[in-house]
Amino acid sequence: MRQPPRAPAASPHAPASRGPRGADRGPARGPDRGADRGAGTGGLTPRWAVDENTGLDRAVDRVAGQRRAQANLLPPTSQRGDPVMAAVLYDALEAASTTDALASPYPHGFHSWPAGLHPTIAATVLSGLLPMVPQGGVVDPFAGGGTVGLEALLHDRPFVGTDLNPLSRMVGTERCRPRSLTQVQAVATVLAGVVERSKDRVRQKQPSRAPVSPEIARQYAPHTLMELAGLLAEIDAIPRDGGPEGIRNTLAVGFSAILTKVSNRRGDTDGTAGIPRPDGIESDDVGKRVGRFIPTERFEAKVHELLDKQQALHDVVGDDILPVTLVTADARDLPGVLGRKKASLILTSPPYGGTYDYTHHHAHRLAFLGLDAGGDAQSFDRRELFARRRANPSAFDDETKQMLASLAEVLHDDGLCVLVVGDAQMGTARVDAAAHLESLVHAAGLAMVAVASAPRPDFTGGRDRLEHLVCLRRR
Repeated sequence: MRQPPRAPAASPHAPASRGPRGADRGPARGPDRGADRGAGTGGLTPRWAVDENTGLDRAVDRVAGQRRAQANLLPPTSQRGDPVMAAVLYDALEAASTTDALASPYPHGFHSWPAGLHPTIAATVLSGLLPMVPQGGVVDPFAGGGTVGLEALLHDRPFVGTDLNPLSRMVGTERCRPRSLTQVQAVATVLAGVVERSKDRVRQKQPSRAPVSPEIARQYAPHTLMELAGLLAEIDAIPRDGGPEGIRNTLAVGFSAILTKVSNRRGDTDGTAGIPRPDGIESDDVGKRVGRFIPTERFEAKVHELLDKQQALHDVVGDDILPVTLVTADARDLPGVLGRKKASLILTSPPYGGTYDYTHHHAHRLAFLGLDAGGDAQSFDRRELFARRRANPSAFDDETKQMLASLAEVLHDDGLCVLVVGDAQMGTARVDAAAHLESLVHAAGLAMVAVASAPRPDFTGGRDRLEHLVCLRRR
């Protein structure tokens, strides 16, 4: 099994040069990036350190209070069930409460994903439970940004991930894509041309029309919207070669990664983001000023950040990797996706009941990327599970039963399934997610093996919610 290396202060992953990038900016940076203007982390460079007492990598953030993925998860408070498996789940929550998801040298954390699974949870669960299950694939039916897929790649297991959101496959592909230095240089050459042509459009005030609705357009300053439209036109001009480089998808995902930062929308980690308002603006931050070239420069910095991390991933896994398969599909259709294959380990984080509307949350990205039309987009809007806009106890029960039945059908007889679930919100009622699952698993042919729980502050100001890791097996 490949184990993720411990990244020292001076990263060994940084290439000596990167074609046009090296010429313009000096030596290219690996995971220890400098403060590029407009970098996705706000110019902050997380440092990795090994805790002398536990041996666990701890992320040390240079600026207190920076919003980070799952940074508000508190240490776990309880565990029950099989002692060995419960300990793995408890350790995963404990490690996540002290580790910064953005500090990984790999593409974890690239492209924000609301309520995304913390990579430390995925890594700890896979390391602890894979030795207990048969050789075979890892499956995530709510793949999101591809966190579990990347960890499966690092653990030498084939992976299949599904998600109704058509953006998931694009982002997950990039997070799970290792690139050699030669491949990185090829992408950087194309990137340099796109950036220069985008800036020329701005200098010449070349009119460009963004392919978005008026409601989404109002989330951007007019000059920002025009620059984004021109930048997108340059990305769209890249041939859909379908070759091993995948350059067009890489740049499209880099573009998607900046769309919230240069808008008047609330941030992706704001639990109230994605709630439509009559004026189409989702934030009171209408005074945010985005200067000329800032969208293009943020885009350039984000793509370089991604390339650094993809090269670091390649340094570990090389070219001979097991397949990572990402499919736009409903979790309830998992048996049709897998066919006769069975999952040795299912690790997934379903949407927390009544908490998010992912269709609304990603509406601006789907529109810019042309993913808001056609069958996939309609299915996403109509079939999104556990959505806040349709939250009621009856639907929550029915959708949970359907999900569990699908998981049970594809799980190997000796396999394990771990669900990362948070307490649901059904109107004014708080629903204990672990207890809710426990009441329904038996009918699906499953049994609860172990549970570990940790509190998390509620973004609405209510009492803390609990986040649970629930391990299931076939009865």
